[in-house]
Amino acid sequence: MKQYNKALLLIMILALATVCVTTLSCKKSKATTASGKPTLYDTLGGATLVVDPLDPDSTKIEQGYLTIRTIVDTTMFTFATDPLIDTFFTVLSTEDAAGKDTEYVNLSTHMTQFIATAAGCTNPKYAYTGLDMYAAHNPDSNKNIFLSVTDTAFNEFVYDIGQSAINHGLSAQVVSQIGSLLYKYEGQIVQ
Repeated sequence: MKQYNKALLLIMILALATVCVTTLSCKKSKATTASGKPTLYDTLGGATLVVDPLDPDSTKIEQGYLTIRTIVDTTMFTFATDPLIDTFFTVLSTEDAAGKDTEYVNLSTHMTQFIATAAGCTNPKYAYTGLDMYAAHNPDSNKNIFLSVTDTAFNEFVYDIGQSAINHGLSAQVVSQIGSLLYKYEGQIVQ
């Protein structure tokens, strides 16, 4: 039954991505693409400044970045326990057992910055400056990658992100846009 639900969600993400890309009926906002349409980052809250719940005494954080970080952070717990992809995230369970979180923080930051940048964030504070997606997922160039990413693993990754986004209360259309964004990089990640 779980496989059926995953397949259904994956089909829904891909179908809605097609509809969204075709119609681009996202909510209006100040931040737009070159074609005048709002960016995914803007749809996720954009540059609106809000209090960072992880550091309420600090300067504020952009809502779009906070939304993405929340999705990434909650999904990372799923990655570490998902039998289809947990082998790609052994550093998470290893650090947890050792009481460390250095690689968790690095991975969370890089994933959040990458997705934010790809979604249209233009704030240099949140810019992704890590390895390109091919190098980041290549065992020869990344010490934390022990296996090449397969199609099955990548689909599960997108599914887990989509589930986290749904659990965060995002609409099916926005979840579809996130899935579509991630699939743009499939060819660089699956090796």
